[in-house]
Amino acid sequence: MVPSNILRSLYKHPQSRRNSKRFRCSNLLSFKTNSPGERMSPYFNLCTKLTIRSKEYSIYCKRDARHGAIFKIAEMIGLPDGRVVVNKIFVTLDVATELCERLNALEQLYQESRPLPRNGQLHFEEMIEEESTLKLDLNVREYRQNLQITQSKKIMTRGPCDSLNIPDVGEFRRALSQLVEDFANNTLTLSIETDDSGISKVIRGDRVAVIYCSIRPWPWTRSYPIKELLFDPTLVGLILFDRDVDKIREYCEHTYPNLMVDSYVDMDYEQNDWTAVLFENMKIRWIRRGQQFRINEHPGTLSLKQEDHWFTA
Repeated sequence: MVPSNILRSLYKHPQSRRNSKRFRCSNLLSFKTNSPGERMSPYFNLCTKLTIRSKEYSIYCKRDARHGAIFKIAEMIGLPDGRVVVNKIFVTLDVATELCERLNALEQLYQESRPLPRNGQLHFEEMIEEESTLKLDLNVREYRQNLQITQSKKIMTRGPCDSLNIPDVGEFRRALSQLVEDFANNTLTLSIETDDSGISKVIRGDRVAVIYCSIRPWPWTRSYPIKELLFDPTLVGLILFDRDVDKIREYCEHTYPNLMVDSYVDMDYEQNDWTAVLFENMKIRWIRRGQQFRINEHPGTLSLKQEDHWFTA
């Protein structure tokens, strides 16, 4: 049973703008949220503009009853009479979230696999949304360069496949991640569900909140049932909303008194310092419901299913 005060914190956090009629996206445009029964606009609104290595991009979005939001990512060129779109792709909010996760995994691969072969194909992924309404093929060549995104199945445009070339993976991912997170926080409702095994999970849209430590592997994988810690709704609420390290520490020490027993202690830290570092770096990853994932032993981040998997969101 989840405490009622945690449920209230999930739905009514003082920093949340969910009850506001307007919210701001990337400081460029204000969006009006739709009240029940209000007709959603069929038009895209400009969210943000990016300049990546002299290439200009614009990201547009619109509310969508089924997907929460649909984004149009467009490459722009300047002409004497103004800027025009030369290439574009469409992604739903859920696919944009997954795209950010894949690009984040790519950056981790880059850091672990230097030097990389010039012009070697580093990564290829196919992302298919539910019912195959949208499909993206990713092809990356060279270190942090030439991310080729091809939309081989479309629902909004006709003609040849649309594609984008992004000259820097990191810059693009950071901008898109911030936009996706801001939009998701203001359009999707949080809820708590209990699965057949009795584990309670925080749900946002079609994704499940998973707790991880961004700098170290899970320190309590031996003393406690891992699933309870991965999905603990109370801890999710503290990390998402309170963001108070002392409250997180107090809750963990009360609920999991032997939490630090299995901790992987870095010799560069004193014990007290390491404890603070652990609690400061607890984060939330939103993983698609039913997606299999595993916990990396180092440096503690989560990755989607590879050769083996441990858990299902």
